[in-house]
Amino acid sequence: MSSRLPHPIPYQGSKRALAPLIGAHVPRGIDVWFEPFAGSAAMTLWAIHNRVARRYVIADVLEPIARLWQAIIDNPDATAERYRLVWVGQHDGDGDYFNRVRARYNASHDPVDLLYLICRCVKNAVRFNASGQFTQSVDRRRLGMQPDRMATAIAAAALLLKGLTEVRSGDWLATTSIRRISARRWDATSAIRANSSRTRSLQGWKACSYGARDLHSRMTA
Repeated sequence: MSSRLPHPIPYQGSKRALAPLIGAHVPRGIDVWFEPFAGSAAMTLWAIHNRVARRYVIADVLEPIARLWQAIIDNPDATAERYRLVWVGQHDGDGDYFNRVRARYNASHDPVDLLYLICRCVKNAVRFNASGQFTQSVDRRRLGMQPDRMATAIAAAALLLKGLTEVRSGDWLATTSIRRISARRWDATSAIRANSSRTRSLQGWKACSYGARDLHSRMTA
C-alpha cells in the first residue's frame, strides 16, 4: 500500500519503499510521532496512513524543505500552481534554465524553486556546498515530475497531513522537544472533519488513486 501513497518530494534515499518494513517494528498507539530528518517525509506519510499516532511532527535542518512542507499542507493548490509555472518555463534548447533556477534558489531559498531542482537534478540527489548553496547538476535525460502529477501528489499529501501535523526546522534535538508540543492544542476531531471535507472536494482528482477514499473511510469509521 505504501507504494501508492503520495510523495511530492522525490528525494534520493527516501524511505518510501522501506516504510512497510520499518513500520513492522513500530508500535501503535503513539502519542507524538517525530520525523526529525524528514526530507520526503516518507515515514510520516506512511505512519498517518496507518494511523500509528495521534499527532505528528516533521522537521528538517534544511529550512526551505520545512517551508515547502508547510506550503504543501497550508496551500496545496497555490504550491502546485507555482511548481507548474517553474516547470513550464523550461524549453527545448534552453540548457541554462536549470542553472538560472538554481542561482535564484541560492539567492532566495524559495521552497518551490527547491522542489523543481530536486525533481530535475541528477538522480534526485540533493547536493549542497559548505556555504549551503545547491550545487547538483541538471539531469538532461528527463524534465522532472510533470505538473499534473505533482498537483495530484501535493493534494493527496496535504489531505493526509493537514490538521494532524506540525512542521519544524532546526537541529533534531530542538525539533523533537515535547515541550513545544504540550503548549499547542491539537484537535483531532476538527482534523478528521477537515480531511473528510477535502476528500469530498477531491473526488474528481487522481489523488483518489493514492488512497484518499481509503483514508476517508478509515478516519470516519
